[in-house]
Amino acid sequence: MQLGDYGIALLPFSLKLSEESRMEYLADYNDGYVYILEVKDIDLPVCKIGMTTRTPYQRCDEINNSSTGDFIWSVAHYIAVDDCKKLESLVHSKLAPLRQKGREFFNTNADDAYTALLSIFEKQTQIKKINIEEIVPQKNQLIRKYKSRKRKNTFKRIDSEYIELLQLFASLLNVKGRPFGQLNKPSFGMSDGSEGVQWNLSVSTDTESIRLGVNLEGMKYSDWPISKFILSELDNPKIAEITSNLKNPGNIFICFSRDAWQVTSRPAIIERHLGGKEFSLAEMDAHQWSNTLKEALGCLNKESNYHGRAKQTVTLENRPRSGEQVRVMEVSPHLTIWSPLSLSGNIRENLENKIAELKPVYDWIKEASASES
Repeated sequence: MQLGDYGIALLPFSLKLSEESRMEYLADYNDGYVYILEVKDIDLPVCKIGMTTRTPYQRCDEINNSSTGDFIWSVAHYIAVDDCKKLESLVHSKLAPLRQKGREFFNTNADDAYTALLSIFEKQTQIKKINIEEIVPQKNQLIRKYKSRKRKNTFKRIDSEYIELLQLFASLLNVKGRPFGQLNKPSFGMSDGSEGVQWNLSVSTDTESIRLGVNLEGMKYSDWPISKFILSELDNPKIAEITSNLKNPGNIFICFSRDAWQVTSRPAIIERHLGGKEFSLAEMDAHQWSNTLKEALGCLNKESNYHGRAKQTVTLENRPRSGEQVRVMEVSPHLTIWSPLSLSGNIRENLENKIAELKPVYDWIKEASASES
């Protein structure tokens, strides 16, 4: 019997069973593995926990050859049991507070996840460990051969310099780090994981550009800090003072953008830039800053004292297959101040200097977003 990745037997089309018989037939094949994958070559506090009725190594290869994988993964741990679906569900349920929304990714390292997996397994009695040999399909059970097409590996293997950079980012800021984006896509990066003002590092592999930035999203967090920042700057702007104390304000850029929300996703919109464009701090004068802040405030709900999203008419960059391209959507403002980072020379020294360069900006946004509005 050959089994699919979720314990579903591959039946020939000529085999006709009643629905009840088919479900009973499939229910007998739950032998498999619960596996834990870790990010290859990078020490990140994130792992993937899943199940398979093949081997964890086959499943890992499949994920790494998929265009939807976020990282290059390697097998860290696994356990063979007689009901891998039930154990996976149990583990996912118990570790729900660590789970990234809608995904099988968990914000913990693979070793700690394995310790938790063993503890969860030992506290239940229904699921049993089995020998690996029992999972391998027997030849006399084989109903039909399943032909799978080989998929080209679409990953762009990231340089050792990028690996070092991500590790240094977390180390120098003394944070665990929260990865975002996809390593096999044109961009990826890491934030410090804070709720509110964040440090973040973004890499564009297409343009080979790297940005270190300070970020404040239009999220509720602790009482809408983006609202507090905007109102504080409108009342008593500090941007000119901050800019005057920076060594190279022409190389630090500020972008107030408009996020449009479609449930939890943020589709690209044409009216993204508030103020019309991205500015260097050197060219952001008082008049432009005031106008940009007022436009940003308009992206928040005035009726709730600017503690919530507003609704505006926006234009989607990509024409949808169904629905209107111009539509009314919930929006919120998003502040990012960033500076380009070079990998030439000593990477650690470059990152240390860039963090020091942006530290006054971070402190300014942190203080203003925490003030009473």
